[in-house]
Amino acid sequence: MLPKITIPEPIIEIGRIHFPAFEKLKEDAEKLADHIKNIEVTEDNIKTSKKLLAAVNKEVKELETKRIGIKKDMMIPYVAFETQVKEIISIVKVADEHVRQQVKQLEEDEREEKKSLIKVLFEKRIKQYDFKNLFTFDDFLDNSYLNKSMSMNKVETELVEWLTRIEADMTVIDTLEYSNEILAEYIEKQHLALAIQVVTQRHENKKAVEQVIKGNGEKPEPLQQYIYTISNKKDAKMIEMFMEQNQIKYEKVAK
Repeated sequence: MLPKITIPEPIIEIGRIHFPAFEKLKEDAEKLADHIKNIEVTEDNIKTSKKLLAAVNKEVKELETKRIGIKKDMMIPYVAFETQVKEIISIVKVADEHVRQQVKQLEEDEREEKKSLIKVLFEKRIKQYDFKNLFTFDDFLDNSYLNKSMSMNKVETELVEWLTRIEADMTVIDTLEYSNEILAEYIEKQHLALAIQVVTQRHENKKAVEQVIKGNGEKPEPLQQYIYTISNKKDAKMIEMFMEQNQIKYEKVAK
C-alpha cells in the first residue's frame, strides 16, 4: 500500500504585543503635531524650531526601530515553520518528478510502438499502388495518429482515404500540361489545386519575361521625314499657322 502523508494541524501560539501606552502616545503626538503646524517660523525662532523637529524625529525614529525589531522577533517562529514546510514539499516533489519521468517514458514507448505498427500497415498498403516510390511513411503520418484516442482501425481508415485521394490526384495530373512539374510540386505539397496554381503561375511569369525580352530586341521603325518646298512666303506662313494650330511638330530649315 502506498504510504500516505497525514498532515496534522500545526500548533499555533498566537503572538500578542501589548502596547498599553498607545492611546497616551497617540494623544501626545496629535497635540505635538498641532503645535508644530501652528508654529510660524521666523529668523528669530528658526534655530529653536529646528531643535524641536530634531527632537520629535528622534523620538519617532526610536519608536519605528522598536517596531522593526518586534516584527523580526515575531517572524522567527514563522520563518522556521516555513522552512520545515518547504523541506517536506521538496522531498515529495523529487519523488513526483521521478514518477512523472517514468510515465512520460512509458507513454513515449507506447507511441513508438504504435508508430511501428502503423508503418507496417502503411508499407503493406502502399506497395499496391504505382506511386509507392514517390511517397514515404512520413508523408502520411500525423502525430495525432499516435495518441491513445486514435484506434488502429481509425488510422487504417485514414490511410485508405489518403491513398485513394493520392491515386485520384495522380490520375488527374497525368492529363495536365506540364504534368511532370505539377507532379513534383504535388509530391511536396500533397495539394493538387495548389500544385497546379504554382506551376501555372510559373509558366505565366516565364511567358511574360519572354515577351519583355522579345520586345526589347525588336528594331525600332526608322524615323520618316517628309520635306516640302514652298516658294511663296505667304503660303509658308499659312502652313506654319496650320501646323501650330493642329499641334503638328515641324522644323523650319530655311528662311
